[in-house]
Amino acid sequence: MKFKGYTDEKLISQLTDRFTVDYRIRAGEKEALEIAKNICVEQTVEFPAAHIEANAIHKHIIGTIEEMKPCDDGHIATISYSNQSATEEFSQFFNVIFGNSSLLPGIVVEDVHLNKEIFSWFPGPKFGIEGIRKMLNVYGRPLAFTALKPMGVPTEGFAEEAYRCALGGIDIIKDDHGLMNQSFSSYKERVRAVCEAVKRGNEESGTKTIYAPNLSGNTFSIMDRVKYAEECGAGAIMLAPGLTGYDTMEYIARHTSLPVVAHPALAGCLLDKGGGGFECGLVLGLLPRLCGADFAVFPNFGGRFSLTEAQCNSIVESCKRPFGDQPAIYPCPAGGMTFDKIDRMKEFYGTDVALLMGGGLLTVTPDITENCKTYIERLR
Repeated sequence: MKFKGYTDEKLISQLTDRFTVDYRIRAGEKEALEIAKNICVEQTVEFPAAHIEANAIHKHIIGTIEEMKPCDDGHIATISYSNQSATEEFSQFFNVIFGNSSLLPGIVVEDVHLNKEIFSWFPGPKFGIEGIRKMLNVYGRPLAFTALKPMGVPTEGFAEEAYRCALGGIDIIKDDHGLMNQSFSSYKERVRAVCEAVKRGNEESGTKTIYAPNLSGNTFSIMDRVKYAEECGAGAIMLAPGLTGYDTMEYIARHTSLPVVAHPALAGCLLDKGGGGFECGLVLGLLPRLCGADFAVFPNFGGRFSLTEAQCNSIVESCKRPFGDQPAIYPCPAGGMTFDKIDRMKEFYGTDVALLMGGGLLTVTPDITENCKTYIERLR
């Protein structure tokens, strides 16, 4: 028996605004077309299309293949979806892009092309590159970024570390992504102490360092932690959307006056590593930007992770390319950064980048303050 449904054809026919998603399908032409047809259904009605007699659902709800073209390892299928299939809730928008089809092999989300209505739903970063430069009054060089390390240091140790970095004029300090609410350094204790230490270092050095505490904890406590960070004088906040959810980061970005740092922890599970997933720049650059991040942290090539120069370049392009009215954001390469790599990083990334050096900065000599001063001089 075919499903006729109880469909308001007139109402559905008004859903004319659509956005598109590019999928790379690792298959020959005939098979790729069949997979693309399946994506159209799986990402929307998840119901046998042959059993739906409502023409409006076929025309306006089920995904539509707009283009098929060959690529190096298969075919690119450009599929359009109704805005209202996605809705203005980010989790459903994300679900329409790649919900069930993410469980199938050989499919990669290459890019998304949005329209004015969707950009109004997800306005993106408040600051971007130019806004952050104005906040820090730093121009003409990459930003110097570091992280409080290592896990297990008590709060007073992190505060001293932050003070020394601020005294040396570092631009941004963040919690290491593993620092949350542990007994050796609870969230509130650490945020209060580090904010005070950074303020003291700024007053003595005459420069401006901002501190971004890590909010990637329990959902029910996250807004309380945002408010506490603001009250203590934090200069930014950090979340790992792979842990908390991209929609959580989008919500937080809407409800704070502070810049947002996106950390890549667990987001690596979404990356295409040969079997399917998201293109690197999309998941580590464009999606955080869409969700309100001003900084997108990612693993640098040549470090202890496996990203290539091409993948890093893709992230940089996703952070900076025209995307609605959203400002470009800072790409933040990290992971195994050391002083001997600075010149190469400047050559590769240019000026509009925040180079994140953690252990390599804190251990190059015993004098953290001088290390920071040297780092900044090397960036000029």
